[in-house]
Amino acid sequence: MARYYTNLTAKKIAELEKIAMTASYALQERGGIDMRNSDREDFLEIEISSIQVMLEDAYRLGLEDAKKKSLT
Repeated sequence: MARYYTNLTAKKIAELEKIAMTASYALQERGGIDMRNSDREDFLEIEISSIQVMLEDAYRLGLEDAKKKSLT
């Protein structure tokens, strides 16, 4: 998978992909968030409500990680 973000672990990327695919049927049909270097496959129409769900879930994931790190 081509990545633009280098400071995330493979586990975090998988968690974010799961969030995205759960919120968007287009991403489910595409089969993931990996870059394919194809305009037809890399630029999708995604509903604003799906983007909102993805952002909220990713934010919650970040909060959970921050809480875990503060406890250690």
